[in-house]
Amino acid sequence: MTEQQEEYAPEVCCHCEGAGCMYCNKKGTVMVLQPSQKCRHCGGDCCIYCGYTGWERPLKEY
Repeated sequence: MTEQQEEYAPEVCCHCEGAGCMYCNKKGTVMVLQPSQKCRHCGGDCCIYCGYTGWERPLKEY
């Protein structure tokens, strides 16, 4: 059995539209599980379920 590796790629933070904010660590982008999809709860408008990034399954960077 081979283990499938999850792939992440940077996407523009929907909260700040790339300007940099606290939700994207002032980078303007967030790492999102590929294929990237807008948050199913808010449609990319930012909510608690997407960590205010607008993306489904963003990588939590601590």
